[in-house]
Amino acid sequence: MQCALCRIKECMRGKNCSVIKSGLEYTGDYLKSIQISAWLESDHVKRTKLEEITIYAKRLGYKKIGIAFCIEYEREARLVYDILSRYFDVFSVCCKVCSFEKASLGIKKSEDLEFEAVCNPLGQAQLLNDDLTDLNIMLGLKTGYDILFAKYSEAPSITLPVEELPQLTDSEIDIIE
Repeated sequence: MQCALCRIKECMRGKNCSVIKSGLEYTGDYLKSIQISAWLESDHVKRTKLEEITIYAKRLGYKKIGIAFCIEYEREARLVYDILSRYFDVFSVCCKVCSFEKASLGIKKSEDLEFEAVCNPLGQAQLLNDDLTDLNIMLGLKTGYDILFAKYSEAPSITLPVEELPQLTDSEIDIIE
């Protein structure tokens, strides 16, 4: 498939130009998920990604949300935690969890420090897996770490762009109707 190069986008008018002719069935949780996603897409209310994630998770009946965050975004992780904990049990894990030393993994230290911790996306995923989260939010994870986290997370994972968070203030957030 090369949809990015297609100028006509006949799929918007019902043409199936893929090799998939049948076998795709949205049932059960997949059907509910796509229905909620389509509603969010078509609803004309302007929402932040955090609001969309919250509504999506609430309507799917999720109870436990995980936040895997880069330690550089501790303040933002706390804000997201405070907001989400109004609606869910929230678990958070910073990227330096378990405190693996860079040298122990054959990674050169970037600074002249006695000990320099490397990020641990597998540890983040494992801890949130142990918490049996229903959905995990990745906040500020660097490229590669986010890929590893998403691969090893048992719950679906979504990136929450850090760029959206500075305009949020606690008093403006009332996500669930």
